[in-house]
Amino acid sequence: MMKEHPKIQRYQRIEKAIHENEGLKAKLKQLKDLQKQLINAKELQKPKAIALFTDQYNALLESIEEFPLMSEYLALQSEINETIQSIAEILEKGVNTKLYED
Repeated sequence: MMKEHPKIQRYQRIEKAIHENEGLKAKLKQLKDLQKQLINAKELQKPKAIALFTDQYNALLESIEEFPLMSEYLALQSEINETIQSIAEILEKGVNTKLYED
């Protein structure tokens, strides 16, 4: 049912276009790598590294958002994630209610 939703279908079409763009794909990989470095710096409590990686991350994210369709893609991704979270919470409540009723 989710696959048929127009927002999911639009998201998938945009995602396909993004993955066909080699330059954007490389920037997304670089962004993911920066996220990992930022998380590591936070875990190790390295303020200078955190500041450096945060600045690099934000600059790269801005350049990624300049690509056509990217802002729509990110907005759809956020909406879809929220919907999935809501569905999971509803299911969890239903299961928990059923378990405690028996």
